[in-house]
Amino acid sequence: MTEHRLEFRISENPWAPAAAVVEINERCGCGLELVGLAEQEGGVSSAAFVRWPDGRDGAISRSKLPLARMRQTAEAVNLAKAAGLPVARHELVVQLSDGLVAIVQERLPGRHATRIDARVIDAVVETNERFAHLLAGRLDIPTSAAFPTQDGGGHRWEETLGQYSDRTRRVLKRLYEIDGGELYAMTGDDLIHTDYSLGNLLFDEQGQISGIVDWNFGADRGDRRYALLGMRGYLAGDGRWHEGHDAASDRLEEVLATMIEPALLRTYLAHRAVHGLHGSIESFPHRPDRIERDLRAAEMQLAT
Repeated sequence: MTEHRLEFRISENPWAPAAAVVEINERCGCGLELVGLAEQEGGVSSAAFVRWPDGRDGAISRSKLPLARMRQTAEAVNLAKAAGLPVARHELVVQLSDGLVAIVQERLPGRHATRIDARVIDAVVETNERFAHLLAGRLDIPTSAAFPTQDGGGHRWEETLGQYSDRTRRVLKRLYEIDGGELYAMTGDDLIHTDYSLGNLLFDEQGQISGIVDWNFGADRGDRRYALLGMRGYLAGDGRWHEGHDAASDRLEEVLATMIEPALLRTYLAHRAVHGLHGSIESFPHRPDRIERDLRAAEMQLAT
């Protein structure tokens, strides 16, 4: 058996793109050639660059989501591509032997922003608006996991926040109070990028968005404006190191206050915080420090 070095080592999920390309070719007979690696290091979303036999450039990323969910996501992204949005056409979705799913997609032009300002935020918002109503009639595509229904997964929060501690139970109780006694159900038929942040956007020389990439957490249906909270979270975290951060953050807060009515924005932020805490309790029970961090964030958010 051929051994392939782990091209992405600095990662909680190290992987070898060379091995993935070999496996995809064996399964699909597509003749892909590995030609390079993305600048970013680590994570299941790290991209490897490939070339098709006809000379087309592509990229491979991986997802932990089930094969059916990623095929569904590919259909949604390709609808956006057909509508003229700068997304990468998904060409192959392949189950790999390591349990993850490989996505072979079009390679898009552009580069990541190194400086951000109000103009960049305006481009981010304007592009996101183009996802409106793209999933009309696609009721098979789920809404955000941050808005579970009681009969469709809301009980999972009872099993995490409801069981972990008195503090987490109080957080969950407070969310119900904000929601008026019953978990808020997101509506809408927009396409939502589940990780809409600067790390997943490419820009051309004129500062316009030339690529929206990394759909590895799935495409959701609902209110497109909710995706902007992903950008807000990014600016509060990794985005703080960008030049121009303060102006960009101020502009985004101004946009959110204008675009989303205050009560709904409060609900969206509360659900986002509770969902983050739920995920930490469920997936990182061995990381009490992480749970405590997300618990404090949820308590602060729901106190407002």
